[in-house]
Amino acid sequence: MAPPLTSLPETITAPRTDPIYNCHGYLTKVPVGAIEPFIKTFSEPGEVIADLFAGSGMTGLAAVRLGRKAALSDISVLGRHIAMGYVAEVDPEKLKKTEDEVAAKAREAIGNLYATRRASDGELVEMVRTVWSFTYLCPSCNTPLVYFRHLSRKGAPPKNCPQCQAAFVRRNWKRDADVPVETVARNTQGRLVEQAVSDFDLHMIEEAARDPRQREIPSLVIDEEREMFSRSGLGKAGMVRTADFFSPRNAIALLELWRAINAVEDAALLQKLKFAFTAILPRASRRYQWSAERPLNAQNQTYYIAPVYYEWNVFELFGRKIEAAIRADEVLYGDRTLFNACAKEALDYHLASADNLAHLATESVDYVFTDPPFGSNIFYSDMNLFHEAWLGEVTNHVSEAVVHTTGKKKSGAADRYEALLRSAFAEAFRVLKQGRYMSVVFGNSSGLIWGLVQRAMRDAGFNAAPAHVAILDKGQRSVKGLNSGSESVVTVDLILTMQKPTTAERVDDAHPLKNGDTQRLITEAVKELSAKDLRNPSHVYARILRKAIKEHCMLDELHLTDVLLALRNAGYTTDHKTGLITHTEDTALQPEVA
Repeated sequence: MAPPLTSLPETITAPRTDPIYNCHGYLTKVPVGAIEPFIKTFSEPGEVIADLFAGSGMTGLAAVRLGRKAALSDISVLGRHIAMGYVAEVDPEKLKKTEDEVAAKAREAIGNLYATRRASDGELVEMVRTVWSFTYLCPSCNTPLVYFRHLSRKGAPPKNCPQCQAAFVRRNWKRDADVPVETVARNTQGRLVEQAVSDFDLHMIEEAARDPRQREIPSLVIDEEREMFSRSGLGKAGMVRTADFFSPRNAIALLELWRAINAVEDAALLQKLKFAFTAILPRASRRYQWSAERPLNAQNQTYYIAPVYYEWNVFELFGRKIEAAIRADEVLYGDRTLFNACAKEALDYHLASADNLAHLATESVDYVFTDPPFGSNIFYSDMNLFHEAWLGEVTNHVSEAVVHTTGKKKSGAADRYEALLRSAFAEAFRVLKQGRYMSVVFGNSSGLIWGLVQRAMRDAGFNAAPAHVAILDKGQRSVKGLNSGSESVVTVDLILTMQKPTTAERVDDAHPLKNGDTQRLITEAVKELSAKDLRNPSHVYARILRKAIKEHCMLDELHLTDVLLALRNAGYTTDHKTGLITHTEDTALQPEVA
């Protein structure tokens, strides 16, 4: 019996704001709310849902919430850790009590390293956060410029050397040592107050830097063979070990908190505490960006450190994350009619490459929902090193589905990527029962990569015509997506659903892939713009791809920049802040409100 596809919309909107999604960071997660409609449509309670690029396990969480069993696999050690942390069911009161105990134990172990003198009365209190700044050396007069102290009120960068007025150009000025510039503590009424860094603060920082425990901080080398080494400029910055990204005080606080957590005997509590610990690592590092208006989160797809960054009290972050974990558990476990079985037993996660699912029997899976890596966009295994240094196990990146754009691995990278995807979809075809479906989430600015995906699925044996093609809008743009329209970044994805034919249905492909008329499709899409279903250039791009896929066309020559150019020529502009399409004669085109 065919599934009721009429109930499955062609645009899925699932903002990345729910408690589950925000509880632990992982690259390019698909919100649980975006996956559930597909699981409901293409499977029944009690059936097996597989995800061969499982990442942090969102497909598994959606499956078990709906009474299915989840068969997850990925090469990611961090991904498995996060997924099992989500499904570790604990009593919230016990979790909070244990959090207080491990934090108290760690605080005792670090002594007064977090102490600062409150400016108003000289009382010793615990530092909540400290702001640090890059220092640059003027190439003309060698005068040091502390970046933070020369920002405008709105946070605009300095323009000149304060001594000789030479033009400030960041890439041409050498870096000196980073310096703390501001400390935040609580006043006598418990409110946060900013105060200048004192000699006492500098003494605490120096004491932490000299502490012999610095040599015990778990760390992994990010060597030049890693794509992120060059992309994040780690060699130039001298940041080649994951431990280099932590301030001296935070490094010791993390070490002692990790030790206290690992002394917990209850297995579920231990799993949940480790889950919360790894969730705070980016913000506990130098990657947590300061801004004039509000803190900016750490970019989880690069090792970028902003010229002004935070040293945020580890215990403050950990306490908040435990509260976030409790809120996520309330969503996951709150409705027992959905979560009617032990999640940990209903969810199985194997460390395995997507092209070798030996742990799954042939035709044992009822539905596949998966989200492969997007070509050259993100290198998961490189970024996972940051967390996996603490977990003590590292992702085997040899079979990672990525396209290298730098270094020795650049040659033949696209061919290797296509071969791995082809093998992965062949394995998905093997384990899937006849007549059942696979949904693939994918997003890329290049039509060439999309053609590669189409060929890989077609060659694996899936039906030529897609059963369903949906646009996935996650509601808010990523850090890179904030510049959509100026940096050619796609901010929406497609979810392509293909059917595995039965043996009786398998015939020669009546719809061979052909090269599509790129310009025709772009022109048609721009002419069809309406306030009802168009929001930004990415939606136009996705509509073009969806139409091409339904026509069995490949658009190897299509790129998002072509869409941007066509929109500009038709009189449209893209608002830099909102990403919305605006016509010179009209207001911004936004979805109609019912």
